[in-house]
Amino acid sequence: MTDIDINRRTFIKASFALAGAFVLGKISELFPTPAISASSRMFPSDTKKYHNARYGFSFLYPRDLAVRTFDEGGGAATITVQNIEKAQGFQIFVTPYEGTQVSAQRFKQDVPSGVRESLTPVKVDGATGAAFLSKNAALGATREVWFTHGGFLYEVTTLAPLDAWLDGIMQSWRFLAP
Repeated sequence: MTDIDINRRTFIKASFALAGAFVLGKISELFPTPAISASSRMFPSDTKKYHNARYGFSFLYPRDLAVRTFDEGGGAATITVQNIEKAQGFQIFVTPYEGTQVSAQRFKQDVPSGVRESLTPVKVDGATGAAFLSKNAALGATREVWFTHGGFLYEVTTLAPLDAWLDGIMQSWRFLAP
């Protein structure tokens, strides 16, 4: 990965932080508990389907989010799904990967802070992975879901307070038949 790619990923993550810091502050004033309200659940009329043939997956996401894809070179891409005004969003970093589990070296490469708290095993449409809390210099506290499938490593990142919201989206994730 080149310095430009790392800078672009940092910029994308920083856009979450800048937009999110203001709105999340306002949200926390409205809801005294950290739980995401039931009204944040997605229903079919509120969603669109994202389909990515190149990396072989799809998922449902709220209609008011915009999707952008950034080619990172070397077969990797960053996909952002966000509504900056609402401070809702997540990003997916996809890169070719030969292993079936994420190595400590790969984790350290992609998360220089080395923070991986509340590590929980997860299944994403049958693929085994891990969800954890982390820290990012630009974003602050994050929720990450990492898993491998079909020769790719998927790293899904959102702001920590959006954990339950992201979980609903991840439940709709489907791998496409080869």
